[in-house]
Amino acid sequence: MKEPFAIDKNVLKQLHIINSLEVRTDLTVQSLYARAVLTYSSYYFKEQYLRKQIDLSLECRNKEQFYILSSELSSHIESHKNGKTISENGYNLFLTFH
Repeated sequence: MKEPFAIDKNVLKQLHIINSLEVRTDLTVQSLYARAVLTYSSYYFKEQYLRKQIDLSLECRNKEQFYILSSELSSHIESHKNGKTISENGYNLFLTFH
């Protein structure tokens, strides 16, 4: 599994391009970077949390909890499979989740 806080190289490339533009501000680039880190952190934290809860439900042989958590994990992954776009001051940054 990839490191949860490692940002995709494509995202870093996008940030570099935005950073090189004359009209952008440092604050815009910093904000995009911070929002990317928060978005990735939130996604991977929730994914890991749900996986741990699923493991616990299996250990406790709780079928109902297992199915609920499995469905929630599936929905979480599905909602991010096509990536997410974050925007700041007219600049867009596309994030991918693996």
